[in-house]
Amino acid sequence: MMLQLVLASQRSAVVSILALTVLSSLASIAEAAPQSLQSRVQSFLHTQGVNATIPASAYANASRGTVDLTCGILNIYRDNQLVDPHDGQQYTAEAEQHWSPTAWGHPNCIFEPTTVAEVQFFVGLLSITGTTYAIRSGGHSPFKNFASTDHGVLIAMHQMKSVEYDAPSETVRLAMGNTWGDVYSALTAHQRIVVGGRLPPVGMALVTGGGLSHYSNAKGFAGDNVVNFEVVLANGSLINANATSHSDLWWALKAGQNNFAQNSLTSFRIGITTHITTKAYPMGAVWGGLRTWNASQLDAVSDAFAEYQRVGQLDTRSSVIPDLVPTNGTLFITLIYFGPSTTRPAAFDPFYQIPAIADNSKQHPNFLDLISIGPPQVVPRFSYGFSNLYLDNSTTYRDVMRLCARQGKKMKRVNGGTQVLIPQPISKSMIDAAQHTGGRPQGLRSRPQLWMNMSWGWNLAKDDAYVYALIKETIEKVEALTKKRGLYDPYIFLNDAFPGQKVLRSYGDQSFQRMLEVSKKYDPTGMFQKQVPGGFKLD
Repeated sequence: MMLQLVLASQRSAVVSILALTVLSSLASIAEAAPQSLQSRVQSFLHTQGVNATIPASAYANASRGTVDLTCGILNIYRDNQLVDPHDGQQYTAEAEQHWSPTAWGHPNCIFEPTTVAEVQFFVGLLSITGTTYAIRSGGHSPFKNFASTDHGVLIAMHQMKSVEYDAPSETVRLAMGNTWGDVYSALTAHQRIVVGGRLPPVGMALVTGGGLSHYSNAKGFAGDNVVNFEVVLANGSLINANATSHSDLWWALKAGQNNFAQNSLTSFRIGITTHITTKAYPMGAVWGGLRTWNASQLDAVSDAFAEYQRVGQLDTRSSVIPDLVPTNGTLFITLIYFGPSTTRPAAFDPFYQIPAIADNSKQHPNFLDLISIGPPQVVPRFSYGFSNLYLDNSTTYRDVMRLCARQGKKMKRVNGGTQVLIPQPISKSMIDAAQHTGGRPQGLRSRPQLWMNMSWGWNLAKDDAYVYALIKETIEKVEALTKKRGLYDPYIFLNDAFPGQKVLRSYGDQSFQRMLEVSKKYDPTGMFQKQVPGGFKLD
């Protein structure tokens, strides 16, 4: 049962005053003589205008954990925005808002803020209680503790969904509770697009992992296009990180995730990002669709990727995203061409030369209409891992696909076992875009490469350990092949990485050391490193 706290009177301070007082209240508490947890919590609540008497019994078990205390206080602060297991189906629905059941956790309570001030209150409170927590934006990560928690507090951002387009500056301010489908839908009326996620259900945290977009060939990665991050730091203050203010944090957030400002996929934690402001670009009709082959064409499709990178991808209006499913006998590729077209764009000729069993390509009225037609997800549980290799003039792409397909056959022993290969061609134009946008943490080499996402799907939790071991084994085999041929690249794309892969180390020593310095500067007490357990860490 949640703590029964005695409410002395209704919360008296308005939200605007709360937002201004969190920082000063925490500072005054820190400057005072050493206090008990009870007195520190009571002082904080008093300065926030939350007039409540917390009984001494509420602190009795604090030495073994403060999560019940924290949930009880949040219930007083915003009872209609807190969900706990006693809420039954509502709790289950909120706790399981993830792309894959592999990510599900069992938080003691779920807090759903609607304003920045409420996020500030949350951070201020937890900086005192020391409670473990997780933060969820879209919940697309399939990994345990990345956007979920057991025996802690989950702060779910999905109530914060504003989309504010500013025509004079050609930018849009986005709350972190949006999905990319929400964003593209809102921008359709303005005939604008942003460099964002490739699937409508994906959340905004994609940006702080770098963010590969259908529009990246023309405009770089999602993180490259963010002009401002709004971040609540561990001391409760709200800051703007951009090219002229806190520029070191702005640089780090472009691919550091929750090591600097967490929101779902996690990594470089120093705060909670509440909003981003990113560049918007004119966009009307687009051309594209889903082209389908049977699995016997895997070699030909692999060769087509290499040829597309050598020639077709030089047309920066073109984009491809594959879903190659050899275990199910089908290969899909979504082709996208930015701009009106009534014929097949020449950039995709390597794929057109392979006889297909289906192709629904056509002109679409807007971008969202096109990206809503992807292949279905046929099993509930999913995970993935990553490896990177360079484009060459041999058969390496083909050989990597063959190797992965052989590994995929080992999924036959798994109920619903499915393998999805997602070879993502990365152009020099994507990599070089950061030269004009303030730089980025990733130490990417300026040459065409293939970011290899190896995804795996299955039905039952009892097979999790087997599949995870197979993912690791497949990564090792792919990297052994590419290292032998001198085509291995050590960079690991955070958004596609498997737990245990040293993502931030792969950015290079110089970037890694700079990120360490930024983390210590903005989170000197290590709150976000210690209290948020999941993610790719600075270690």
